[in-house]
Amino acid sequence: MMVRLFGVDIPNPNAKLEETERTKKRKSTRLFGQEIVPQSDIKKIRSSSPLSPLSVLPFPLMETIRKMEGKDLIFVVRKILKRSDTDPGLNRFLVPNNEVLWGFLSEAEKAAVEGGNGLGVVVVDPRGGMYDMKLKKWMSMNMIVLNSSGWQKFVKDNGVKAEDDSVELWSFRAFSKLYFGMNVKRDGSPSN
Repeated sequence: MMVRLFGVDIPNPNAKLEETERTKKRKSTRLFGQEIVPQSDIKKIRSSSPLSPLSVLPFPLMETIRKMEGKDLIFVVRKILKRSDTDPGLNRFLVPNNEVLWGFLSEAEKAAVEGGNGLGVVVVDPRGGMYDMKLKKWMSMNMIVLNSSGWQKFVKDNGVKAEDDSVELWSFRAFSKLYFGMNVKRDGSPSN
């Protein structure tokens, strides 16, 4: 059995071990303290997931965060895009209800998000491009959204497709402001 790591197939050291109670439950390898799951065990999830990301962030995105002296980088959510997320008429990305994001916001940011105008944020794409957006909470639906013409520009520039692509949303702070990093994933592979 092979494990795919950084785009390279490597033999899974657990493949030749006799199955014990422990290996029956956990068919993965630990590398640098992280679980590496064999590719055959990864299924395309058709829902949003607050679980850990599927990959590391692309270099241009990480480099942009580093140049901005970004800190407090946290993984927020992974979501397969719905048609409503890419519809130009709707012009918004619904962020699944997320305690991680809400817990990361300051009280002033929460008040702005719940207010009528929302909170101005910048979203950095996988190539390091930046997009101005608003983070708002739609009280009627109890949903958090990223919206503005910046979202549709992000969709167009990154060629994202509903139902095929997913995004991983990350949050960080730079210059005392809230920023987001967004990694686009196609068929389980990171965008470059």
